[in-house]
Amino acid sequence: MNNPTLTAPNFNKAFRATQAIAITAVGLLVLSNFLWAGVYFAARRKGEERVYVVSDGGTVAATLASNYRPTIYEARNHARNFMSMMHSHDAGNYTERINAALKLVDKKIGARLYNRMKKGGILEHYTRFNSRTDIEVDSVVVDMSVEPYKGAIYTRQRYKYDTESETIPIAADFEMIRSHRSEVNPFGLLITNFDYKAYTPKSER
Repeated sequence: MNNPTLTAPNFNKAFRATQAIAITAVGLLVLSNFLWAGVYFAARRKGEERVYVVSDGGTVAATLASNYRPTIYEARNHARNFMSMMHSHDAGNYTERINAALKLVDKKIGARLYNRMKKGGILEHYTRFNSRTDIEVDSVVVDMSVEPYKGAIYTRQRYKYDTESETIPIAADFEMIRSHRSEVNPFGLLITNFDYKAYTPKSER
């Protein structure tokens, strides 16, 4: 059987064809690498936007603080929610509401406030006198021009037992930092440097 002779023109033609195939293959490889890299980094960014926080309420998804800026309304509502949970309860829901409030402040402030209320025997008073407390927020002021945000909240707590009640003004200055949005902290904020201060409502002046 005779083998065909590879002449110079035929050799050049075959070489160019092989070269074209190699260049095309390399081009497709580079393109696929770019596409893969794009998908990878997009998935990585998306993954970085979601973190999981292990809390007393279980593992919950949270959004990184750097990805958003809270509004003034969210900051005010965060302060309202904290004061409501911390200062409005009865014997039946005291523990649940206090635990919810502690997730809205940093650990140092939370421990100080919790120990203060425990030392005051709040739960024991509720149980002994079948009493409860409600709270009304008079105003919340938050300056969000710099971080940490600075604010103040003014409230009136009503201590109720039997047919009697007593109103106790409660106000505080605080700072607020961005944290993670989650099921237990929907506005993604934490109250810091929380300090009670004197407050006399207008109706009592």
